[in-house]
Amino acid sequence: MALLETKDLTLAFGGLAAVSGVNLTIGEGELVGLIGPNGAGKTTVFNLLTGIYRPQRGDILWQGRSLVGLRPFQITQLGLARTFQNIRLFGELTVLDNIAISFHWHSRYSLLGAVLRLPSYYRHEGEMRRRAEELLELFGLKQYAQEKAKNLPYGEQRRLEIARALAARPRLLLLDEPAAGMNPQETQALMDFIRWLRQEFSLSILLIEHDMSMVMNLCERIYALDYGQVIAEGPPGEIRRHPRVIEAYLGEEVALALAGA
Repeated sequence: MALLETKDLTLAFGGLAAVSGVNLTIGEGELVGLIGPNGAGKTTVFNLLTGIYRPQRGDILWQGRSLVGLRPFQITQLGLARTFQNIRLFGELTVLDNIAISFHWHSRYSLLGAVLRLPSYYRHEGEMRRRAEELLELFGLKQYAQEKAKNLPYGEQRRLEIARALAARPRLLLLDEPAAGMNPQETQALMDFIRWLRQEFSLSILLIEHDMSMVMNLCERIYALDYGQVIAEGPPGEIRRHPRVIEAYLGEEVALALAGA
């Protein structure tokens, strides 16, 4: 059984199809890319998968269970987490607090315990902060623990956002243009980091990315979208040679450059 599967996923805005009949499958431990020109529907797919939008037709199955109608926090609790193209940290909070907040999905004290500050509240709060500190150390961010998130360098903010997503203990991580704004050296470091993430946390990963060199060298399988529809699916070698992908997105020059890379 697939970890995540979409069937005929469809959503239109004002009569314009943003996503039309999209069928995706993500297996355990896979690293899959989602590519296409601007406006192809990639981020809309992410918003559908995470409950921000509700499909007008089709289904989203998580280990065979439909996610349609669930709220974003319920989907996160099931094991699907994401990052955003534009970093969405709590800028005025510390780096440590940005991580600790995500652990509250799994808090076990009651509302009464929190209001009355019962021993269970302090015990679980202490446990969550301890685990947040461990995650910061694992991600090389411990030195920034008491720094406001907005003050971190851009690359470290990206790393923090991914760490925060992983605090929710996902099985599938959706990365929306993680290399946006990065130079080639930072992008290479990010690729190594994503590979490490998958291994360290036993994750499946679905990523949207415009850096084709990164996608072709990182992903094992790629879906290409155009005008809300899947126009190709397969391993990188097939995708970079696919006529419809070249026509809609890559162009001959980029395709030739990738073939020679």
